[in-house]
Amino acid sequence: MKKYLFLALGVSLAACQNPPSEDLSKFQKEVEGMHDKIMGPYMQIEDLREAIRQQVAKDTTTRAQGDSLILALTKAEEGMNDWMANYNGDTLLDLSADQGRVYLEAEKKKVTAVEEQTNSSVAAAKAFLKK
Repeated sequence: MKKYLFLALGVSLAACQNPPSEDLSKFQKEVEGMHDKIMGPYMQIEDLREAIRQQVAKDTTTRAQGDSLILALTKAEEGMNDWMANYNGDTLLDLSADQGRVYLEAEKKKVTAVEEQTNSSVAAAKAFLKK
């Protein structure tokens, strides 16, 4: 009898998880799509840092600018790594629709900042290397 009671309790607790609404699922896909969009430039960061190091080795007058760009690229990479490590889409299962929207709005704000930082540092590094 006890095991049936525990089974019933477990089933009712599992039923308490809120599957995300359709709107929330679309919003989640939008946020995760932003991540996917950033991955292209993000994957270029290490190659760009290495190219800048090589450029600075050839022309030491560009060292300060090169170091600044390497730092910007590193911060962009760290921002993306932090966001990926801390984002948890499964969190939505434990939240109400309103709480889920608040969570995703905060995550969208974070990933937008990462996108801006990544795109600007990659663009600046490419411009530096074209000189």
